[in-house]
Amino acid sequence: MENIPNDVILLIGDHLEDRGDCYNAVLVNSRFHALFSRALFRSTALKNLTQLQLFMKAIVRQPSLASVIQCLDLSRWESAPAQSFLDADELAQLSIWAKSVSRSEEEHIQWEQDLLKGNEEAWIALLLSRANNIRQLKLAYPRENNYLDQIFDRAVNSGRQPVQCHGFLRLEEAYLSHMEDDESKGSLSPAQLLPFFRMPSMRKVDADTVIEPATSNGDSGRETDIQAEEDPTQCSSITDLTLNSSNAAQGLESLTTLCPSLKSLKYQHSDDHALASGFQPTSFFTSLATRKLTLETLWLDNLGTHHAFTASGLNESYDGYFGSLADFTALKDLRIRLPNLLDVGYTFEPSTPLPEILPSSIERIYIESCKENSLPMLISQLQLVLEARKERFKALKRVDIEGFFHVDDEDLDDSGADGASGTRERVIKERVLEMAQPLRNGCEDTGVQLYLRDRACAQTMVEV
Repeated sequence: MENIPNDVILLIGDHLEDRGDCYNAVLVNSRFHALFSRALFRSTALKNLTQLQLFMKAIVRQPSLASVIQCLDLSRWESAPAQSFLDADELAQLSIWAKSVSRSEEEHIQWEQDLLKGNEEAWIALLLSRANNIRQLKLAYPRENNYLDQIFDRAVNSGRQPVQCHGFLRLEEAYLSHMEDDESKGSLSPAQLLPFFRMPSMRKVDADTVIEPATSNGDSGRETDIQAEEDPTQCSSITDLTLNSSNAAQGLESLTTLCPSLKSLKYQHSDDHALASGFQPTSFFTSLATRKLTLETLWLDNLGTHHAFTASGLNESYDGYFGSLADFTALKDLRIRLPNLLDVGYTFEPSTPLPEILPSSIERIYIESCKENSLPMLISQLQLVLEARKERFKALKRVDIEGFFHVDDEDLDDSGADGASGTRERVIKERVLEMAQPLRNGCEDTGVQLYLRDRACAQTMVEV
């Protein structure tokens, strides 16, 4: 082994797919430790408690390795019991670290006990408290959250807490999801996201299942805005905010008002949650009113889930008009539902033509939830945009229309069947294609790409 060149050993290490084997390799001897440790720890993915304990064992033996971590992926976590690989001295060191981020002796004792019991969240939180140079974090939250929120909150409020928790100063990207279990997935509140908005280097937050409760206090969001204006330290450096399968009753005002440089907001609405409120387009218009000069990407849906009825009763607002986008002078990429884009109401034509709603900076328009009987109206509005392209919409490059355009199963003839499996592939109706042909011709003449999509037709949903 001593005669094997370092390059050969590193090549062998490249074939170690199991992270547990990788961490064990670091512990073989001083030579392996020097070769593998920093490269291994710089970017790591931990999938279970066994891997995490081996990881922490190496950090206990060489604490400086915690500062090497730049990308940490805990998003594909698989819950499973583990046998501790740490001896008494190593566990004692973990207890010391837990004490340094605990607010009381009672909390320290509980944390110590949870580590010994194999509480996954206690181990994850302790690792995060040591990773003070991390740049990117992918984290799946457990249903029971007793430590993670405390770690993040104390990291940004360390000056007001009697604890030593000064991490996340370099964290730039956070991807937050939820661990899968036998029950329904958990959820996050805007309050749980706030610590990430106060991390000085944070640029991008991508969160799954964020539930913003409705409130009767209509001034609460404005109070947050006023505080941010008066105290610059309350402003966030975040430029990109993505919320998937979420439900925001107040248009995320408590978060967007903290981001003076917000460039991208991607929001996927879902009415499937127990405490769901119907989509409130006007609330988003209000919350983004101060971001009209910076916002370049606005997705007010991405194949979201909208129901006519929610847990709170009849959903009367989900088809409401968002408002004019003409003053969003930096906007390039717009994804929005047709009922929210045009104020049609109970008429067949919008009260304001589409060219008067769009900003001249627009490059791509993705319109969702178009019904077949609304398609002629939408086509005529888009044709008006094409006619004004040379003067007003010179940047326009692409238009996507997604809607309910497929042939029903009972209308498919035998020629559309897959003979091998007996299944039928849904396709867009021929009359819809014919209806859209004039628009397609107009797009080709002006150099604009046009895509017709139907979420029931898989081949049309492939992103090009």
